[in-house]
Amino acid sequence: MIAAMMQVFACEPLKEETIFDIEFDEIEIPEGGQCQVQFYITPRAGFDAVGVDWGDGTKQDWPKSQYTMWHNWTATGKYRVKFDKRLKWFRFTECWTSANGRTYGSRPLLRPIQWGDFVESAQGTYCGWTGTREGRGIRGGIIPWGKSITTTFCCYERNPNLTGPFPKWGPSVKVCDGTYQYCSGLGGRIPPWPKDAESCDQCYMNTGAAGEIPAWPETMTSARMCYQDCKSLTGAWTDDPELLMPDRMNGQEGMVTNHDDVVKDASDELRALFYEDWGGTRVRPEQ
Repeated sequence: MIAAMMQVFACEPLKEETIFDIEFDEIEIPEGGQCQVQFYITPRAGFDAVGVDWGDGTKQDWPKSQYTMWHNWTATGKYRVKFDKRLKWFRFTECWTSANGRTYGSRPLLRPIQWGDFVESAQGTYCGWTGTREGRGIRGGIIPWGKSITTTFCCYERNPNLTGPFPKWGPSVKVCDGTYQYCSGLGGRIPPWPKDAESCDQCYMNTGAAGEIPAWPETMTSARMCYQDCKSLTGAWTDDPELLMPDRMNGQEGMVTNHDDVVKDASDELRALFYEDWGGTRVRPEQ
């Protein structure tokens, strides 16, 4: 049986920078076989490639013209893979093992440790990396966000094996849509939104988010299904409808057209604060 365990690991902060760093642990490859790992990558603006050290003595510049990055290991072992600061965006796609005339895929174990300082997007990075067998998939807690990340769109979506609290948002994040949706093992208090956040659709949907929800930043314009199915929330920072459901987040002519599910199926305490057209139980006064 092939056991391919992967650990996402980042090096300790350097004096001037940190880089995205991954450790693949306990990869077992039959004699004569190979294990291929695949990623999507995008370099930062002004660069035509991303530098990578595959941990087996192979170092290369991967050109941006090749959207999918891959590498083959041919021996059982532990491999630490490092990306340089030209990396803008990264997403795991697959890992394949080929041996004895067979090729089969799996979702190896991932344990995120740290983002690099220069990564700008976390869009879908770990989305859906759920193992097909016990002990696989992504596990552990959510790591602190990198300082340059502007979008966390669906970064951890559908990873129920994740556990622990929600970290403080990174200072540059603007798009929070779907970040933790269906991560049912995550829970605890929700940190304040990033000061420039613009949207948070489905962000905490079906998680163990607890306590009071934080205030919307002035830049927030959309929150569809943000707290749907969050049964452990107990209230909000205010009970003022004008602050809970600001006009800038409503539909045309002040009538909500697309926020009827913000707190749908959430706790009774939270829904009691919101109007029915936001998924709550409070009756909106007639104009």
